[in-house]
Amino acid sequence: MRNACRMAAFHPIFCEKLMLVLMITAVLLICVIYMNHRSASIASHEARSVSRMLPITPVDFSQYQKRLDDVIAAVPSFKANVDCGGVVGSNDTAVQAAEQWTFDENLFMEGFYKYTDRCEAISKTFLFLDSPLSLEEYEYPLAYGLLVHSDAVQVMLLLGSVYQPQNQYCIAVSSSADEQFQTQMFELMECFPNIFVTLTQPVKWCEYSVLQGVLECVHYLTKLKADWKYYQYLSGVDLPLKTNLEMVRIFKKLNGSFNAGIHDLEGERYRQGKEAPLPLWKSSLSATFSRESAEFLISNSKIRELRDYLKGTMCPDETFWATVAGNPDHIPMPGGFNASLWKEKLTGEWDKLYATNNTVLLTAKAGYDLFQPEKYYISRYQIWHGDACAGTFTGFSCAYGVKDLAALVKRPELVAHKLYFSVQPATYFCLYETVRRRAFLGNTDFNVDAYAELPGPKLLAGTPFEELLFNAPQGFKFY
Repeated sequence: MRNACRMAAFHPIFCEKLMLVLMITAVLLICVIYMNHRSASIASHEARSVSRMLPITPVDFSQYQKRLDDVIAAVPSFKANVDCGGVVGSNDTAVQAAEQWTFDENLFMEGFYKYTDRCEAISKTFLFLDSPLSLEEYEYPLAYGLLVHSDAVQVMLLLGSVYQPQNQYCIAVSSSADEQFQTQMFELMECFPNIFVTLTQPVKWCEYSVLQGVLECVHYLTKLKADWKYYQYLSGVDLPLKTNLEMVRIFKKLNGSFNAGIHDLEGERYRQGKEAPLPLWKSSLSATFSRESAEFLISNSKIRELRDYLKGTMCPDETFWATVAGNPDHIPMPGGFNASLWKEKLTGEWDKLYATNNTVLLTAKAGYDLFQPEKYYISRYQIWHGDACAGTFTGFSCAYGVKDLAALVKRPELVAHKLYFSVQPATYFCLYETVRRRAFLGNTDFNVDAYAELPGPKLLAGTPFEELLFNAPQGFKFY
């Protein structure tokens, strides 16, 4: 182009300016095409994801049990070498064999590539359900937001384990992910009308890009006409500890409350030279909240101010949830709480100031079971550095090992974080099989009333703070 311009006897400076104009025009044209395509994709998915009548017929659980058997049988050498029941029962021989087993992902995917239809391959290989397992689940749809960047097989196993067609799913994919991974994620949107996939800015650990990607999905989910009730965040290295029906009943007991952990925020996480717009608190990136809370946090101006402040701070994803939910004087979050009061209770200061009050703080090691929470925060189970971990610590938290499995299968939290195929992968597949098989037993005779006794739902039910029971085995601890 430059040579053609000069051959036409135009002045060199004119040619350079012409080239610049053409380049800018080309870039703008590409952006317009991308935004139009993105808008069309969003509009198309919103139209497809509207809650619709699904066939609610008697469920043949034996069919799903057979499909699960097929999935597990396709995991190379797993059934021949790993006895999950023996591991959970702490049988030494079973534990040692499970610790030594490794997962051959390439061999596992050979079965996947035998299918000519990619959607059928995904559905069968990763066991995506084609109908709700009960009327109760159909009438109480959930929403999930995922932020992912790698390991497509693990992401699809996770997604299959929480998938039902009445729920809504948004997957934010880091634009720094390799092209093959991006393609695999976008295939999910082509196959399932209730899964939306979007590219987000390159995600870097402990930077604002993490929070940005998560909130993009929350924003998208709030715009859907589909009538989902509760939102839950998932990392690509999570696995559910509860079946969909169990989660539905637990969310009903949460009664609209916003479930997040609270802790003091370290000084170095504040933005230097600029005052925070409200008191800041630390929490896990994983939180659980209602549709009403989600719509409020997307539209509130004070929360937008907080987001601007958090840009450039360290790990803003761990500053956001407890801050927006725990400052009622600044942000009237539906289902929220007073983090300052909760801290007083969790540190024991409240008991010292009000020795005759009726509240009780359980700081001794409390018992727990599958539906018996031992602490107020139940969104995610995560072990931090300093506590026992049978696997290995990465990024200051535990990647679970085989000897953690006996506890994992009884934990009362909703999801476990984190599990890696590179760290004793038998842990992953035993937990995956245990929870999925429980869903396909068709058992509805279980009691989750204990979740209604957590501080959040009790406050919303009208219980005075002075009468709340706080479960906190380790006191004011970061969960």
